[in-house]
Amino acid sequence: MNGKRGFALLLALTMAVGMSGCGGGGQTAQSQSPVEGSNSPKEEKVEPMTLTFATHLPETGVDGASLKYFFEEVSKETGGQLTFDYHFAGSLVKATDSLTAVSDGLVDIAFVPEGFFETQFYPTFVATIPYTTTSEWVTNKALYEMFRTYEPFQKMCDGQNVVNLGVVAPSELSMCSNLKISSLEDLKGLKIRAMGAVNADMARLGATPVAMDASEIYEALERKTVDAATGIPITLAVSFKLQEISDYFIFTGYGMYTTSSIYMNKKVYEKLPEAYKQAFQTVYDRFVDEYSSEEWMGGALKDSVQAIKDAGGEVVVLSKEEQAKWAEKLADNAQTFVDTANSYGYNGQEILDTYQALVEKYTPDDIAYQIYD
Repeated sequence: MNGKRGFALLLALTMAVGMSGCGGGGQTAQSQSPVEGSNSPKEEKVEPMTLTFATHLPETGVDGASLKYFFEEVSKETGGQLTFDYHFAGSLVKATDSLTAVSDGLVDIAFVPEGFFETQFYPTFVATIPYTTTSEWVTNKALYEMFRTYEPFQKMCDGQNVVNLGVVAPSELSMCSNLKISSLEDLKGLKIRAMGAVNADMARLGATPVAMDASEIYEALERKTVDAATGIPITLAVSFKLQEISDYFIFTGYGMYTTSSIYMNKKVYEKLPEAYKQAFQTVYDRFVDEYSSEEWMGGALKDSVQAIKDAGGEVVVLSKEEQAKWAEKLADNAQTFVDTANSYGYNGQEILDTYQALVEKYTPDDIAYQIYD
């Protein structure tokens, strides 16, 4: 808790006897009426509360650790009144069950990879159109503004009985291989591990995509059952120790391959005191910058690059001219998004235009670590 604002918030919170679980009647904020004739705002009387948070991510590593940091900061913002019961590494909820768990109220808050839920969250797929941005900071800022202010995104969340507390996109797509890939010609005919829409994109670029779990990549590269692997960020690739069996790590400029967000059950959110709701907003407003800083993602990306070099690997960055060739091959993805969004009942072109305008808005102030010139 920092400064005058934090002190004012602490004064607004009054301690109550005992702890209560999420969703109980004792958690609903109560108000005290202002003095008659005065203009002073209502002062909330709130009780301590513990909310359950679940994610498939391990607590170690930049992704899981940064999420725990986010919630710890929210707790500090409320003077320790709001606390969290953590469940990492899929111990309570798997990634593929995360939306159902939070939507149905089995957990209060979940970290949800939207890529697993096309029919429910297709509008968020706008952020995965190739060659839009390579910055997780720009992606997070643009998407979060849409969740906060854009009615179709708000209705999308209402339909799933959730509230978006913040977008936490991973770093951009990377590729690793024992063959040097610096052009489209180098990619042709290669067997390459991918995932989701990236599979189709690799095929359009001339490669032969192979679907497999990320945990299987190491053995597949070692046994040469695939020539290369993509569909993961470089931080995860290094976590899987792929630098031990890959000579090259290629940055293609592709950009985001998936998005993820922190969601709270809507009914739980609506019962929160306003001070608690404001705490989530206040913390995310600074967390989105901290996440891309040297302390978290920026530092993790640099450490990953250094780990590759220490293992004797080479980091390859496609030239701008080559990136333009790859982008041209995948240019139809934008129209595919529009058509698919329309089929789900959205105005696909409006969503695309809105997101691209926000990317343009935030790009000049980008603070994310970029390996490109």
